Amino acid sequence: MTNLSSTREGGPGAPDLAGAADNTGTGKLSARHVVFFVVAAAAPLGFAVGSTPLAIGRGGIGTAGMFLVVGAFLAIFAVGYTAMTRFVPNAGALFSYIAAGLGRPLGLGTAFVAVLAYAIAATGAIGPFAVFASQAMASVTGIQTPWEPWAFGAVAAMGILGVLNVELNIRVLGIIMLVEVVVLVVLSAGIIVSGGAQGLSLQAFRPDTIVGGEIGVVLLVVFAAFAGFEATALFREDVRDPVATVRKATFGSIALIALFQAFVTWAIIQAFGDTAVSVANEKPTEMFTIAATQYVGAGFAEVITLLVVGSWFASILAFHNATARYLYALGRDHAISPVFARKSRRSGSAWVASLFHTAFSAVVLVFCAVQGLDPYLDLFVVGSVPVAVSIPAMELLTAIAIFAFFRRDNRGVSAWEGKIAPAISAVALAVVVFFVLINIPMFTGREGAINWILPSVNLIVLALGVARALWMRSNRPAEYQRIGHWGGSNS
Repeated sequence: MTNLSSTREGGPGAPDLAGAADNTGTGKLSARHVVFFVVAAAAPLGFAVGSTPLAIGRGGIGTAGMFLVVGAFLAIFAVGYTAMTRFVPNAGALFSYIAAGLGRPLGLGTAFVAVLAYAIAATGAIGPFAVFASQAMASVTGIQTPWEPWAFGAVAAMGILGVLNVELNIRVLGIIMLVEVVVLVVLSAGIIVSGGAQGLSLQAFRPDTIVGGEIGVVLLVVFAAFAGFEATALFREDVRDPVATVRKATFGSIALIALFQAFVTWAIIQAFGDTAVSVANEKPTEMFTIAATQYVGAGFAEVITLLVVGSWFASILAFHNATARYLYALGRDHAISPVFARKSRRSGSAWVASLFHTAFSAVVLVFCAVQGLDPYLDLFVVGSVPVAVSIPAMELLTAIAIFAFFRRDNRGVSAWEGKIAPAISAVALAVVVFFVLINIPMFTGREGAINWILPSVNLIVLALGVARALWMRSNRPAEYQRIGHWGGSNS
């Protein structure tokens, strides 16, 4: 595998690498493999069962159409995002692009925020995994089990798989994801063939229906379904053709998530007809199993209960891999200790980074257990607030950075790729960030300072990253120039 840290140092006076990105990766992964990681992180079944009813209950049946709207906006963002892949030969993704467009200090600050976001996302997902696993055990065997053994078991499995190899993770995630998709397709087909509760209707896709509910709530939930799609660029060193593979995987992931979730959401709305919103509000966690029992059978509902557990574990593993890759990229850039850049000679995995996040998760779980916190409401819901804010905010900064990067030199890309698409996506993402911020109290179900303290964690971490970059610029200029590995002289 090519070691970019030794070949792409860049710096003042260094040759511009525009057009010189490494497009001949030596990895074995294809676009299909990367899509598995991204879609698995989105937890199709877990998200559908756990989050979609919330959006329907608060925002109405237009939730189905909102998936297509958000998907379209993110596809526009991906136009500039994938164009950057040709000129920034680094597996750092968002932070590398921001470093190239807006300067290394802000880029490194964003990298610190990204690590926090993915680490929290992976650790937080252990909460619902443990809850649903405990419920599944009770449903199948009648034995009541506490959440703690399931949670620590998930951490152990995450750590073991994380230090093995990427291809094994691909197989695990791929199998889980395909089973999830099959289950949701079978349920949706059963509803459609039966004609739903009151006949099939496309009203959920009408513009006035899409914007007719609590649009802020719907955006917050729907946008979460796409969380992690930008991680496609993190795998550029593990694929055969970085530029082409990242482009295909990015657009493929967005399209698959948008179309599939829109279809499944529309189908579940048809299952209840005019009562869909009331059912979503009154029985959100049972909405899908009620539909499964009615349209497919009680046994199938039990299958869904079991598979939701696997869906959440897939999400844990996928976000864990993204966390390890960010830590690896930062270690290789010497922005943090280079020990994080160590890879296993046997598997090629970033084993130090993986073990570090595993230890972090274990500490968080011990704290939750000792304090008697709820694994779902506290660890997952409340703990996810920094992520709900940081991911669209980082993408907003990336869109601005892409615009700035190509504004200085279009490098032969079209105006649509370098300026128009990034500008449109920046405006759209700014709207998303605004709605996410004002709807945090609804998301947490709490009032008071916690609703601004949690988002502020991102600002603190961002400031730490910027301060670290400025310190490096003054004290370790050679290492400072390595941040992002984009090969230009932007400071």
